[in-house]
Amino acid sequence: MNKNDTIAKLVQATPMLAAIAEELSFTKAAERLKVDQSAVSHRAKSLEGALGHSLFDRTTRQLRLTEMGEILCHAAIDNLARWDTALDKLERSRSTNLIQLSLSSSLAMKWLIPALPNAQAIDLNISVDVKEKAVDFHSNEADAAIRFGHGPFPGLHSSHLSHCWVHPVVSSNYLGDVNSDASLLTDPKTIFLADRCGEIDNTDFSWDYYLSNSGLVIDDFIPDYQFDRADLMLQAVIGGMGVGLGRTLLVEGDIEAGYLQPVGTSVRMRSSYWLVCSPSFAETNRFERLRDWLKHEVRNTIGRSAGDSS
Repeated sequence: MNKNDTIAKLVQATPMLAAIAEELSFTKAAERLKVDQSAVSHRAKSLEGALGHSLFDRTTRQLRLTEMGEILCHAAIDNLARWDTALDKLERSRSTNLIQLSLSSSLAMKWLIPALPNAQAIDLNISVDVKEKAVDFHSNEADAAIRFGHGPFPGLHSSHLSHCWVHPVVSSNYLGDVNSDASLLTDPKTIFLADRCGEIDNTDFSWDYYLSNSGLVIDDFIPDYQFDRADLMLQAVIGGMGVGLGRTLLVEGDIEAGYLQPVGTSVRMRSSYWLVCSPSFAETNRFERLRDWLKHEVRNTIGRSAGDSS
């Protein structure tokens, strides 16, 4: 049997393999599939014969998967999950205007969630899916995602949302009586906070990038504290713990509210914000409405910030 024939047989057997793996019983798998137990047992033996491998250990009271059985059954479970995801997307696109948007927790907390009432006001229904890693649109329910990086991203439809700038920020409590940015940033007593991921992920959201491009020299610089997420780092800055790095869309709201104030100069980053999705979703009206709304919100956010600083 050639590879294509084998794959065809496995595709047909996918519901059965997934049911057996999850139930660990031919009888319960048959009940779940609404067929006779003998039919499941016969089909399992037929598949083993075609593959030339034993998939199930029938010598114990409880059915067990062999090594080959685990490989194929887990693949079957994954494939069924993908179909579930695909059907959910299909139903969503047919019956609702809901858009599932994936983005990092920092961007969600600091920018998107406060803006959601504006989306609701124009009947744009967005469901927030927080993911720190890049989304695989084939295996994830998300319709689109906001990525921060150099972009565009191969294999995906990429719409540019915003260029980004990075600059130090501090709370008024920590700043105290210091009225010189330069003296604060070069004072050996100053505590510096960083986003651990940004320091190593090549997105330029790092103190090394800022110092290299701002003209500021701090000998033997090492951040005093690092946090797993940018929003946690910025919350520590708001709490008066030290000086942190801010970037576009993450700090404008806190600056406007008086929780943070920028110090030093701003440096443009090579990374930007991008709206990414599958090419097929990019052809839908839901995508166009989402893209247009996001760009509008970005312009408003950056525009307010520019107005505050002028």
